[in-house]
Amino acid sequence: MNLSEKPTIQDFQLEGVKHITVTDAYDLIVKDQVFFIDVREPEEQAKEFFNFQNVLFFPMSSIMENIHLIPKEIPLIVVCDEGIRSTKIVNVLNRQDYTSVANLDGGIYAWKTKGLPISKGMVSKSGISDPCDSGCSECGCDGCG
Repeated sequence: MNLSEKPTIQDFQLEGVKHITVTDAYDLIVKDQVFFIDVREPEEQAKEFFNFQNVLFFPMSSIMENIHLIPKEIPLIVVCDEGIRSTKIVNVLNRQDYTSVANLDGGIYAWKTKGLPISKGMVSKSGISDPCDSGCSECGCDGCG
């Protein structure tokens, strides 16, 4: 992974946390060379999500009780909306002896600014991405109503 010591898009940083650009992250995820760890909360994931095979959902609010489920042997890129929460989680993972982990610089906002693919809809509780076709107008996704 092509990593940097300091982010170029977001202002928030923590010493020791590595960052990766959205374009470099995209290249790696489409080649199945990394896993994304999405630390947004379920209601955020329900609105938009990464529709790639190698995406794991571990909301920040419950990540510590599930940290043992996050694989250490593969390269990881932690993502959130702006890169703040993901930077904090990378810092936690670094302290738990994860050796190949980085923050997505600028988060999903930077990802969308570059025009990279993101799916609208809902993610089921099982973690399987499904387009929202419920016809409701209450979930907040762009696919309803």
